[in-house]
Amino acid sequence: MAIRTKLTKTICFVFLSVFLAMASSFPARADQCSTIGARCTAEPSCVIVGETHMLEWKSPNPAKIIVVCIHGLGLCARAYKPLARELSIAGIDGFGVNVRGFGPDRDKPEHAKLNCLETVGDVSELLKNIHKEHPDFKVYLVGESMGGALAIRIAAENPKLVDGVICSAPAWKLLKIRTTAVKGVFELVLFRKHPGPAARGVIHQATTDPNLTKHWLSDPSHKMKLSLKEATAFLRFVSETDEFAKRLEQPILIVQGLNDHLVSPKSVSKLFRDIPSQNKTFLIDGKGEHLILEEGNFSPAILERLIGWIKTEEYPQSKQSRIEVINDQTLSAKEMRILSRLNRLAAGIDKNP
Repeated sequence: MAIRTKLTKTICFVFLSVFLAMASSFPARADQCSTIGARCTAEPSCVIVGETHMLEWKSPNPAKIIVVCIHGLGLCARAYKPLARELSIAGIDGFGVNVRGFGPDRDKPEHAKLNCLETVGDVSELLKNIHKEHPDFKVYLVGESMGGALAIRIAAENPKLVDGVICSAPAWKLLKIRTTAVKGVFELVLFRKHPGPAARGVIHQATTDPNLTKHWLSDPSHKMKLSLKEATAFLRFVSETDEFAKRLEQPILIVQGLNDHLVSPKSVSKLFRDIPSQNKTFLIDGKGEHLILEEGNFSPAILERLIGWIKTEEYPQSKQSRIEVINDQTLSAKEMRILSRLNRLAAGIDKNP
């Protein structure tokens, strides 16, 4: 049994690196391409902080709140540009960090490889500097998918530096990984130049938006090629997300799309249940897919709830657990059953996802 489990994990690691390597060869659209190392100058713009590029925005009417946003696998800090504009209007300043291995700095040797552990250190140093410069500001971490796993670990390791955490679909349990691994082996033989069933399946798990798919694969600041070592380290890192979630005492808002086919909504419900914070909210988006906060995928309801959670003093002071649902007006009977199960798991009524 142990041998079979180890073999399955090895195949999954190999497939992930192979899939991402193949994805990097997909054709790029000329209208979306810029050279690696070029920074984004359109507001909110990329700036150099220390020796690395970050997305930074400052509100014309600051509310003494700063958010630090961490992107998902394959993307870069610019994925938060649409959200940054809305947060700025609401008086919220912020940074979008590039995880090591992504963004315009990935042409530098020290930033060329995906390294979640080094990124934890990078963001921790950023938080320390923010507090030195703005000791009277509240500081929140925002992360989606891989970024959510990073946000949870950083907050757990630096409780005095983080006033609250917002995570969307934090990476922990990935769906269909065994099936996809088998498809990946088949794909190696018959689909060398074009995306085959495994590649198309993973892309479809993340989004049904064809424009987002093309953007995800074509932007040079994105990274869709991982070595086996990078893939193995990444999967090991996200597998520990729940253990760090069990250490969180800060206020936390977990956002989860009901139609997420990449990260298991049931496992995210269990992760929410395991968080010991006495001020936690589980927000389920009845129409949400995997990406909710990045690339402008947020709905008006999500945006209103997100800003309200950050700015309303009631929530950081309140000591209770909440489960809320939005965009659920037209759910099918099947979706209602899934929603009911997520509610029971998050509340601890059902123990096994």
